[in-house]
Amino acid sequence: MVKGSPRKSRRLNPPKNHPSGSRDKDTRRSSRSALKHDALSDLPLDVLCEIFKFLPPLDLLQLARTAKSFRKFLMNRASKSVWTHVLAAVEDLPPCPDDLSAPQYAYLMFTNDCHECLRPMSKLGTGETLLLYLEARTQLCRPCSLIHFKRWQELPGKVPTVLAEYVPATTNRLTDDELAATRGKRPGTCILISPTSPGGLVDHSAFEADPPHVKAKRTRFHVNTALSLYANYKKTKGLGAKKAWKEEQQKLWLAKEEHANSCERYFSAVRAKEAQRDNLLREKRREQIREKLRALGVLAGWAEELDITQGQLPPEAYFWGFPPQELTDKEWRKMEEKMVASMEKCKEARLKNKIKGLLLDRINTWVRPAYTSFFFSQPPNTILPSIHEVCLTEAFRTPLCTLPLDQDLSDDLFEDAIAQLPVFAEEWKNSRIEQVLNLVRRSSTYKGTPARDISVDTTLRLVSTIFHCANCNQKIFYPSILVHQCLFTSSWQPKLQDIVCGVPTTIVPQEIEIPGVPSITDDVSLLLLTKYSVAVWKGMKGIKFDDRAHQHMLAMLDTLGWSPSTTVDEMEEKQPYVECLCRCFDGARSVIGAKKTPTIASAGARRSTRKPQTARRVVTTPSAAANSSEMVLTKKRKAARWMKAIQLCGNLKPYQAHRGCFAKLEGQDLALATTVEQGRQPPMWTRRLDCFMCMSQGGFTRDALENHLFLEHRVEHPDGINGLKAYVNASNLWKSYVSSAEPYVDLEGDST
Repeated sequence: MVKGSPRKSRRLNPPKNHPSGSRDKDTRRSSRSALKHDALSDLPLDVLCEIFKFLPPLDLLQLARTAKSFRKFLMNRASKSVWTHVLAAVEDLPPCPDDLSAPQYAYLMFTNDCHECLRPMSKLGTGETLLLYLEARTQLCRPCSLIHFKRWQELPGKVPTVLAEYVPATTNRLTDDELAATRGKRPGTCILISPTSPGGLVDHSAFEADPPHVKAKRTRFHVNTALSLYANYKKTKGLGAKKAWKEEQQKLWLAKEEHANSCERYFSAVRAKEAQRDNLLREKRREQIREKLRALGVLAGWAEELDITQGQLPPEAYFWGFPPQELTDKEWRKMEEKMVASMEKCKEARLKNKIKGLLLDRINTWVRPAYTSFFFSQPPNTILPSIHEVCLTEAFRTPLCTLPLDQDLSDDLFEDAIAQLPVFAEEWKNSRIEQVLNLVRRSSTYKGTPARDISVDTTLRLVSTIFHCANCNQKIFYPSILVHQCLFTSSWQPKLQDIVCGVPTTIVPQEIEIPGVPSITDDVSLLLLTKYSVAVWKGMKGIKFDDRAHQHMLAMLDTLGWSPSTTVDEMEEKQPYVECLCRCFDGARSVIGAKKTPTIASAGARRSTRKPQTARRVVTTPSAAANSSEMVLTKKRKAARWMKAIQLCGNLKPYQAHRGCFAKLEGQDLALATTVEQGRQPPMWTRRLDCFMCMSQGGFTRDALENHLFLEHRVEHPDGINGLKAYVNASNLWKSYVSSAEPYVDLEGDST
């Protein structure tokens, strides 16, 4: 008698013999749902095992969750050969560790949900992620990580620190405060599950690798492992047994650590393969888009455009979010209109670049040599229009922009324009000077003065004519006001309305038409196409005549015994120093004569940590003893160069008497100031220059400005490189002045 059934007839769910009428209502109710498993469950077990071996680990794990019969078999040791075969089929997957079963290992490596709250990746909130702890054999979201990982002092049961080296730990940022500290930092190393990574791939590029002392503050340990080890440690008796136990735990930990490293290498390899596969799919999708564009016909012209650009598609076809999948007809119908519109923009941008190159060649050939020659024919520090402002004049603009760009030009087209260049430069300069004069005429100081009496020679050149910039809080003299940085704005791809303040005459655009470039409708927009970023004069906004500084300068001139008609050039030549007495100066000499009656603190009073002002008690005669409580402040006497004194002085009311603001230096004080001036080296920022040809606010050193002129403007001085160097060295109109960078002169002796 044969016992049992032959192997080929074994079933996963053998039929049960029910007595007649023994089925209850629940069985009848569930019979219909059970039918869908019958076809698979009734297959012979060896056939099912062969089928199971073709499944990936994650699919096999999910199959075990579909029916009790599958779970009973796949979670049993009898299915070990199936799991071994399935895991071995995964390329480069490290072998299953000894402390995990095959289903547990698959659950750890291939699932994308939290092992505690069971939330899948798709259900996590914004900014949340899954963290994979390989040594702890678990995967958790951040809230669950805070439950299962605690700082050592927070562990229950007072686990001894001797076990810390065997407990899995993490330095991941888990709290909101720790996460907030990562914003704006570069990527580093931290293990997390990427939302876009299938099958539990690990992304190591989320956080910055902080210094060890920062990581130590947020180190947390796996609670379950710590408690389990502590329980085993307490059961181990005797020093020898404890030592052997520790050695065994050390070996287990090293094995875990090595296996975790192998898993990380596996995940890195999987990510690389996934990225390579996605790139191939994206490139195939792009090629399908090119074929669709070519199929639109000759009239559309996209086949020719793709040939010219070597198959270049719009930028969105190269973004990271471009789907890694083949293009379907349904998708193309949805995206065709948008793709064609993007191709038209790309074509227009390509034609614009081509037009820009042709126009720049014209400017460099016909305008730049004449402009450079005229520029260097003027003395250094002469204020002249930039080359783009010259090109905007009608005389230059007409031959440059209205004639076909592929047409050869001749010298006679620019003869009149070059002849008018000095006249235009004079008009341009007078236009800006007039704007400055209008500020002076509207000031309180010159309000009653006839306009004809306010001119460059009578007013602007005076050292008492001072302007104040609300933007940088600097005081400026003429003619530096015409090139002050704050009066220019860097306009990205400027338009006509951006430059109207900087030209002396009204610009009237001439209509033109360029095939394939509908955005260029006139010669001005075509010419401005050559300028990605230019410094555009925006007028005198933010500048006003400084009445207070005017009064202070008159007071200084009176102190020095000089005429009120002293010019800026004369002042810069003499570079006088004055003693600073005005209360406007921070740290300078205080107003004399202020006496205070101090409060004498008792011996038991609290001592202040604040540093008191230098003071001394004056007791000279019996009559003065009654006033012995009076305090006299003592401060060092300070002198400053005239420019620093005017820059910092200005807190008094405009019409208040200004006598006593400054004192004339004499004797040893004058000798000391003279010595300081002779050895004075201006700070680096005062030696910085802006480009006088394009007003680029680069803060160039003189050598850097020479390179800028030579490389960016292609400037060729008539006298060669030495002539260019001499011209730059003579330029001082565009230099910056920083009053805080220039120190005071401490005069010998104190004033009380």
